[in-house]
Amino acid sequence: MDILKAVALSVAVSGVAATAPAFVLQDAAGQFWALKDHLGRERLLIVSQPSAAYLAEVRRQNVALQVRDLRVVALLHSGDARLNGPQTLTLTLLADSAGTVAQQYGPAALIGKDGGVKARYAAPPALNIVLGLVDGMPMRQQERRERGK
Repeated sequence: MDILKAVALSVAVSGVAATAPAFVLQDAAGQFWALKDHLGRERLLIVSQPSAAYLAEVRRQNVALQVRDLRVVALLHSGDARLNGPQTLTLTLLADSAGTVAQQYGPAALIGKDGGVKARYAAPPALNIVLGLVDGMPMRQQERRERGK
C-alpha cells in the first residue's frame, strides 16, 4: 500500500471529528505535562510503548517535526528506563503508570492543533506517513505559505 493510501485509510477510520481526551501525566523528573497546554500551538502524535528504535527515529527527525509543529509524546510505564533518556524539542517522554491514557488513545493517535483526533493507528506509525498527513492539512498548508517552509 503506498503512503497516500495508508494516510487516507488512517484518516477514514480515525473518527476525525472526535476531540482528544484531556490528560495530565508526569515525566521522569516529576514535572507535570498537560495536553491542554499544547493544543493550539502544536500537533501531537501520542504513541504508547514505542520501541527504542522508534524513539531514536523521532530524535533523528527532530528538525522535520519542528518545522511542522509536531511533538511526539511517548507513553511509557513508570519504571521504564527510557523515561530518563534524551528528549528533544519534539519528543516528550511521560509515565503512564496505570495505562489509562494509552487506553484512551490506543497504540498511537495524531492530535491536531484544534484538539481534534486526526488519525488513529494500530501501531506506532512511520514518521513519513504522519508527516505526509500533516502536510496535507489545510492549517499546515496555510503555515507553509506564511512561513515559507
